[in-house]
Amino acid sequence: MGDLLTTVDAIPLIVNYDDGGSWAEWTRSVDSLLQLEWDTAIPGHGPMVTKQQVREIRAKMVAIQERVRSMNRERKSQDEISKQLMSEFGWGSGMAANNVAGMIREFQ
Repeated sequence: MGDLLTTVDAIPLIVNYDDGGSWAEWTRSVDSLLQLEWDTAIPGHGPMVTKQQVREIRAKMVAIQERVRSMNRERKSQDEISKQLMSEFGWGSGMAANNVAGMIREFQ
């Protein structure tokens, strides 16, 4: 799976917006991979995971995307959105902090 997936807390899942990355495309890519026959995935960083674990990671990232959409509709600030993502999902700090602004723009 390469960098499409990371499973170590020190390296959170992010997309590279500067090179045209997109969370919507990430989700479609993972959906395509889940349709294939396999049992174990080798992520770009972190330990191997099962197909069920990839489903769970996908569900978390989709929930994050939905929360950003919802908070965008409520006209919340980037700071408010970042704090909510950290509180609710443990995502949006460190390297992922740079992804929040792009995600806000993507899911307006």
